[in-house]
Amino acid sequence: MNLKSYFDDLVDSLDRKISEKKTSRRLFAYETGRIGQKLFDPGYASAWTGVFVPFEIFQAMDVGAVFIEFIGAMLAGTGQSPAFLRKAEELGYPVDGCSYHRALIGAGAQGLLGKPDLLIGATTPCDGGVKTISNIARSFGSELFVLDIPYPPADREKIDYLVKQYDAMIEYIRRVTGKEFDIDRLRTAAAKSNRAVRLVRDLYDLCKKTPAPITSETLKNFQIVFALLMGSDEGVDVAATFLDEARENAADSCANLPKERYRLLWVQNRIQFKNKLLDYLQDEFGAKIVIDELNHIYWDDLDEDRPLEGLAARQIEHPLNGTVEHRLRILRELAGEYGVHGAINPSHWGCRQNCGMRQLMKDDLNRIGVPFINLDVDCVDPSNYFEGQLITRLQGFMEMIG
Repeated sequence: MNLKSYFDDLVDSLDRKISEKKTSRRLFAYETGRIGQKLFDPGYASAWTGVFVPFEIFQAMDVGAVFIEFIGAMLAGTGQSPAFLRKAEELGYPVDGCSYHRALIGAGAQGLLGKPDLLIGATTPCDGGVKTISNIARSFGSELFVLDIPYPPADREKIDYLVKQYDAMIEYIRRVTGKEFDIDRLRTAAAKSNRAVRLVRDLYDLCKKTPAPITSETLKNFQIVFALLMGSDEGVDVAATFLDEARENAADSCANLPKERYRLLWVQNRIQFKNKLLDYLQDEFGAKIVIDELNHIYWDDLDEDRPLEGLAARQIEHPLNGTVEHRLRILRELAGEYGVHGAINPSHWGCRQNCGMRQLMKDDLNRIGVPFINLDVDCVDPSNYFEGQLITRLQGFMEMIG
């Protein structure tokens, strides 16, 4: 099955399910699938990008875009990643590289993904992402565009520097695809983005309450994938649906949700293939993931009159951009605001950024009384996953907290 068939089947299946019962997760997956369909829609230009490139710009230019890690996660979620990881290894890509990227390379080499019109990288959050997009551009014989993201804080000089690069990126899109840029369309996208973000802020505020009106799975991969919908009516609808469900649960005192005894912070990526870890934590200890590091609104509303500047400030200030201290400060703030009892880091094999910080994150949160556990796991490759060992470690961790 190629990627187009996958997205078509996904959208058709979820359309039927939503007609029976509309839930936040179903709507989220449905709208994400429709984004995937745009990669093959002749009315849109197609783009593979870095993970934090602002999708409002693509929304304003009729570009169907996905970040490359999304494709790797999707392949893992459907159980297809091992075959493509083996293909990447056959091509000479070592197994100590990030499996999100290797899965994409393997799938692309087998013709599953088609050829995008645009390839746009960014120097944050990792070198691996830029190198992967560069490699793909070379293999396709395509032109590559890369954004150089300054470290925070987002002062005037840095914002102006990045806005100039956005201007160059817009010209690259126009030149390659013929899609014109209209600042009024971007202002409209910024307004929709702001509406969606206000709803998400309210959702996260509810999660700060005890008990949180969600399950551990409710906000899995939420904000990082929600970025694909930023600037669209669909993004506003998805955010409103999640908030409405959380409000209903809160109004009902979370009676229909599993009991919450312990509140946990999840660091960086979720494990993308099927596993029983979260069920085990909930069933055995009443432990719930109430906040993910990447589910965090850290920016102010975009200035709808000067949207490029707001997008630049948001990209510069991202928690995974900049110094170790920048990220640690935000983790401490999240731990305090959500009243967590502990933090779990799936120390994703091949992620230099996460593995390199694992002890620093543990020491820093321990200093404020938040126990921290590193799980040695590959979030995309199930062949490196040993559930029994991980459950034993989580058991000891939770007993220590208790």
